Amino acid sequence: MNLSQSQALEIKSGQENDRLHQMMDEAKVKQFLLQNPKFLIENPELLTHIELEYGEGDTFSLVERQVKTLRDKNNQLQGQQIEVLTTAHANEELLILCNQFMRDLIDSTSLSKLCTKIVARLKALFQLDDAAVVLVGRFTDCQSAKVYQSSDQLKTLLNCQFPDDQPLCGRLGQKAKLALFGEGSYAYQSCALIPLGNNCAHGLIALASKDVERFDPNMGTLFIELIAKYITALVIAYEQN
Repeated sequence: MNLSQSQALEIKSGQENDRLHQMMDEAKVKQFLLQNPKFLIENPELLTHIELEYGEGDTFSLVERQVKTLRDKNNQLQGQQIEVLTTAHANEELLILCNQFMRDLIDSTSLSKLCTKIVARLKALFQLDDAAVVLVGRFTDCQSAKVYQSSDQLKTLLNCQFPDDQPLCGRLGQKAKLALFGEGSYAYQSCALIPLGNNCAHGLIALASKDVERFDPNMGTLFIELIAKYITALVIAYEQN
C-alpha cells in the first residue's frame, strides 16, 4: 500500500516524537540514579535483571559486567606492578654492575693501565662486543687509548655534536666505527658514545654491540652517565698541565 506524502510525514513525525519521549525518559532515569546513588544497592535484585551487550552478541547482567570490569582492572594493575618490579630489578642489577665496575678501577697505577682496565671491565660486566676510550687533552703514556688535542677534532671525525651533552645511542657510520674500534667494527650494529665532561672536553667512551637493538636512541642513559662522570674524575688526574 502506497502512503501519501502527508501520511509519510505523519509517521515520521510520530517516530521522532517517540524517540524524543524515549530520550526524555532515559534522562529522567539517569537523573534519578544520580540523585539516588543507593537505589541499586537497596534493590540488588534489579542488577541481575539488567543485561548489557558486550562483545559480539554476548550479554551479561550488570553484576557480571561489573565483576568483569573489576577483574580486567585488577589484571591491568597486576601487569603494571609486574612491569614496575621488573624494571626495579633490572635497575638494581645495573647499579650493582656499576658499583663493581667502579671498584675495579680504583687500584689502577697508571693512565695506560686505567684505560686498559676500563675497556676490559666494560666488555666483561656489560657483555659488550667492544669498547674504547678516547681522550681529549695532553696525555702521555697511554697506548691503550686514542688521544686527540681538541674536542672539535674528535666531534668532526665522528660527525657527532652531542647536543645537551647527552650520550648518543644507535647506529654509527662506518668511518666513525673504524676510527673508534678498528677493522673489526664492520660487524657492530649499534653503538653508544658517552661524552667525558661537558662538550666532550675530556673525550668519550665508546661502546659497541653486534646486536642492532642493544643501543637504542630511546634507551635510558642514567647508569652510563654515572659511569662517565666517574671515569672523567679518574682520567683528568693524569692530564698534563
